[in-house]
Amino acid sequence: MIPPIPADDTTLVLRRTFAASRPRVFHAWIEPEALEQWWRPMGLRATVSKLEAYVGGSFRFDAENGSFIAGTYLQFDPPQKRVFTWTGSATQQQETIVTLDFFDRGTATEIVLTHERLNTTEMRRLLGTGWQSLLDALSAFLFPLSRSH
Repeated sequence: MIPPIPADDTTLVLRRTFAASRPRVFHAWIEPEALEQWWRPMGLRATVSKLEAYVGGSFRFDAENGSFIAGTYLQFDPPQKRVFTWTGSATQQQETIVTLDFFDRGTATEIVLTHERLNTTEMRRLLGTGWQSLLDALSAFLFPLSRSH
């Protein structure tokens, strides 16, 4: 696993390769039934309360501990890119931006996740830990024996 690469003081960048096709990996992020199986930040169950997977559409995920994330899709280009706002408990209700780029790597898919506008070191640490947890859960969901890099 490659550790987070800070692009600057307000940006978190993570890279992860999954043993699954790019369309399969991309759709795992936009299908409510799939999301509810793997989207478990730090092990917490989450409910997809809203998911409008198109530019201008919004989403909201509610975790069992009362925390949430919500946002709006700014760019939606299946199966290669998604850009969305991200507001929630971990960002202290401040709007941040997340970009997910999906790259074919033979029979595997690499995701480059960029989370921008993170105001504090603690916010970057917390979100870095949370994203790593989610990417681990996605890997297990897509292919239980996949190797992550």
